[in-house]
Amino acid sequence: MPFDSSYTDFDKHRYSDSQDLLAGIARRIVRDPLATHVIKTATPSGKTRYLVVDRARTPEEGSLVIAVTDCGLRLGRVRRAVSMKHIWGTVTWFLQEG
Repeated sequence: MPFDSSYTDFDKHRYSDSQDLLAGIARRIVRDPLATHVIKTATPSGKTRYLVVDRARTPEEGSLVIAVTDCGLRLGRVRRAVSMKHIWGTVTWFLQEG
């Protein structure tokens, strides 16, 4: 199937250089720069994955979060009401190498 650019909102003429492009991406994925962290992890297959974590965002049921456990930080999904003292941050994006 050929690539159809009409399905994206990317406009190659909108950005004058790569710094503008990266700044545009950063504005889109970082809501609160002071509360946002990027955590480098690996997938089971060994690919690098970066989790964008917002510590100021309140998780909802179904949110992917970084939780504090007795064994350290763990990635998990909110299934029911949890104590906010156990939530380190809410994952808002993840970027993975192709």
